[in-house]
Amino acid sequence: NRPDRVALVAVVGDGKVSFVCKVGADAQKAGAHAGNLVREVAKLAGGGGGGRPDFATAGGKNPQAADQALQKAAELLKGQIRA
Repeated sequence: NRPDRVALVAVVGDGKVSFVCKVGADAQKAGAHAGNLVREVAKLAGGGGGGRPDFATAGGKNPQAADQALQKAAELLKGQIRA
């Protein structure tokens, strides 16, 4: 468990995609927010969701967009982090 890390995974199955995000305490202090990040990623896959700053889940209806959504996550996360 690394407090400075952000983990985001996608699980594809049954014609859907699910996203799960965990944000460590130090990353939260820097501005990372699991709920906001996973919500924006899920939108890219035709879905929605959200949750707490430290842990969140979301789903999407377009599993073909999962890889593209995960690639966009890094850019979205940079927008959250305070320099």
